[in-house]
Amino acid sequence: MMHSDIDLLRELGRPGWEDLARAFQTRIFARKAPMFGPKETHDAVFIVTGGRARVYLAYDDKEFTLVILERGDVYSTHTRAYVAALEETSILISETVQIRKQLLRIPEFTGTMVRVLGEVLRHSLGIIDNLAFRDVENRLRCFLQFECSRTGVAQPDGGVLLDLGLTTEHLASMMGTTRQTLSTIMNGLARGHILEMRGRGTLFIPDPTALTGEAGQQRSL
Repeated sequence: MMHSDIDLLRELGRPGWEDLARAFQTRIFARKAPMFGPKETHDAVFIVTGGRARVYLAYDDKEFTLVILERGDVYSTHTRAYVAALEETSILISETVQIRKQLLRIPEFTGTMVRVLGEVLRHSLGIIDNLAFRDVENRLRCFLQFECSRTGVAQPDGGVLLDLGLTTEHLASMMGTTRQTLSTIMNGLARGHILEMRGRGTLFIPDPTALTGEAGQQRSL
């Protein structure tokens, strides 16, 4: 869920960029399959063309999700993070050295990649801001508020339906907490009529504006 406004897949279809498009190869990963890891020797850049992939850090038995990659999102294989397919996921992948060559050959592509890297940096700073200045409940409120505006489906009788497609474990990992703590918080929000849990990965938000009651507040240091 990088939320970028830049569609790299559409950019690759631009006239004159045929050599750039040919530098990428298609790979498909089954649901739950590991894609890349911190010991990856393959130095490459990839773009998600279908499905979703989870990027996360792992230490012993603890995991922290950095981002969920969706169609059009770009990432690298040579980071300290693990990448795993949440569902069947297809990507376009190219060696980093080939990307560097194309940056020199196509000046417009350089500008596109600079904007993409700016989006990645913005997302990373957002993660740091949430961890440093918001407690778990406020992280969750902020996340749900954003998802309501991004993917929420307005219901005829009011409210918004969210199909996150995430397990409680994955959502807890994104919030930087345990499954038990997240369940306690979500049950509290349900009792307060802020949300309703409707099956695996699906939430109903009766009034999205109610999420802002605590979401804008930062933790005192």
